[in-house]
Amino acid sequence: MSIVTKIKNVTGKFNKIRKEQGTRAAFDEVWALGTYVIYDRWKIRRLKKFPPALHPNRMLFETNDDFTDNGRALFDYLVENGYNQKYELVWLVHDPKKYEKYQAPNVKFVQSFKKGSTIRRAIAYRYALTSGYIFYTQAFNWIGMSRKNQLFIDLWHGCGYKANKNNRKVFFDYCLVPGDVFIETKKEFFACSSKKILPLGYPRYDLMLKGSAGADRFKERLLKDSGSDKLVLWMPTYRHATSERLNEETLNNEFNIPIIDDREKLLDLNKFCKENHILVVIKRHYLQIPYDFGENVLTNIVYLENSDLEKEGLQLYEFIHCADALVSDYSSVAIDYLLLDRPLGFTLDDYKEYTQSRGWVFEDPLEYMPGEHIYDVKQFEQFLLDVKDGRDEYAAKRKAVREKTHNVCDNYCQRVLDYFHITK
Repeated sequence: MSIVTKIKNVTGKFNKIRKEQGTRAAFDEVWALGTYVIYDRWKIRRLKKFPPALHPNRMLFETNDDFTDNGRALFDYLVENGYNQKYELVWLVHDPKKYEKYQAPNVKFVQSFKKGSTIRRAIAYRYALTSGYIFYTQAFNWIGMSRKNQLFIDLWHGCGYKANKNNRKVFFDYCLVPGDVFIETKKEFFACSSKKILPLGYPRYDLMLKGSAGADRFKERLLKDSGSDKLVLWMPTYRHATSERLNEETLNNEFNIPIIDDREKLLDLNKFCKENHILVVIKRHYLQIPYDFGENVLTNIVYLENSDLEKEGLQLYEFIHCADALVSDYSSVAIDYLLLDRPLGFTLDDYKEYTQSRGWVFEDPLEYMPGEHIYDVKQFEQFLLDVKDGRDEYAAKRKAVREKTHNVCDNYCQRVLDYFHITK
């Protein structure tokens, strides 16, 4: 690549960040790039050429959304059960200071990225090259190499209905899925051997099945504040993502969510929920561009952010346990929620468009949606009434689909540790 091309690329990236995030963020990225070129780049090259000694009992964790998801669930289980007495647990995070309260013997939080940038620090490479076990929930291709006696374990982030948008370069020894039915789909996605796909389920399922006293208290407060008796969790998959590459152009309405295509419908639904003492909690996908509901207009529809859960000291799957019912569409959370055996609703108003634009992992995805199929607001309201009144006609169908999609139904963290012979 010529100097001119490199300058153009840097300038283009600077302008894009400045436009999307502001001038300060753009200068932070440029500063990080400059220090990388001067210092980190040569150090990373040297680390790869002459890697330090491997620590067989060092475990490295990284998740796409920092200290969350399957990695967090597995980490908590390890600490709670004393595995950190034998193993060193290292987390790659954006800001280690945020997690000082989680410090414990043999636990370390290390900054993965340079401040205000997407550029990896050399220290992240050092820990990646010296850890015996590497657990992560997205791609780990950035390391660019693996060493003998290292295990790269992709905990992944869920198996749902959507066809794979882009195949990925495999960089793992093993990847987790909930059940046998997903082995073939992930085998094709990663272009890897089926022996690398393990139907052990996800560590976060332990949280969802168990719940917590903190999540119960949060739920009770939400119900009390809204004058409600039931909490229905609504978790749509993303359509308009923070990354243009991931956009799904199947919905084009004011809020970029199913069913609700204008403000009046939203207000009418809120009124319906208030009259029937139902609370709808909308948890958007982390890739979804934020909705703009306006302020102080909703009483019985709550928009829940990751920051709200963090403030309560909760993880998402703890809160999912609290939901009396779940509404989703094509998200993997619907597959997860089958383990709780509670009512499910599926919003399908853009099903035809999604079929044409993205497609499905199943020949007939509707067969794997054991719940109310919802195409408009009236059907949505009827589903809410059914939940309120305890009507549930889909228990047998949920059981049949659960048996197809989940190999096991308990002790997920321990099953992962047992499989890899990780002992105290």
